[in-house]
Amino acid sequence: MSRGQTKKLSHFLGLAIGLFAIWILLSGKFEIKFLLIGLFSSLAISFICLPFLIIKNTETEKEFFVFGVNYLKFFAYSLWLFGEIFKASLDVTREIFKRKINCEPRIVYFSMPFENPMASVVLANSIILTPGTITLDCTKDGIFEVHALSKSAAYDMLTGKMPQKVADLFGEASEFKALPEREVTNIPKEAN
Repeated sequence: MSRGQTKKLSHFLGLAIGLFAIWILLSGKFEIKFLLIGLFSSLAISFICLPFLIIKNTETEKEFFVFGVNYLKFFAYSLWLFGEIFKASLDVTREIFKRKINCEPRIVYFSMPFENPMASVVLANSIILTPGTITLDCTKDGIFEVHALSKSAAYDMLTGKMPQKVADLFGEASEFKALPEREVTNIPKEAN
């Protein structure tokens, strides 16, 4: 059995075991017939869905499993992200309750080319989840376009902390590079 086949088999078994565990938790039935139905269903769903959960990097043709991440690192990243969401929520709330809203919206750019396409997806969605920032675009070559509500939100994006955390999560050796020369600061605060 080749290394690629072994990886696909391990992904298949991991997916089937995860689905079977969810089946047991949700059904709460431990009779043999229910366990066999759950096992058969988990294997069939895993067999059908596995090809859809393998994604390719279009440039290197390397394949990646969508759920192929260290779950302990993912849990730690999730806790860190919740902290960032909370801090950003306080910043946005503070800005809203000021008598004179002093937002300085801007569009910032940075480069973070990942080999694994899922790393780009996780980073783009992490940025969107953080109040005060929205991912506008992510190019194939890893250039992210982010709208920031304020200078501080833009500064936080350009420090590269979040992109580096995502790179660590996926075991990537990507280099973060801020692109301040492309920054757009003359965004109208109100629509006429």
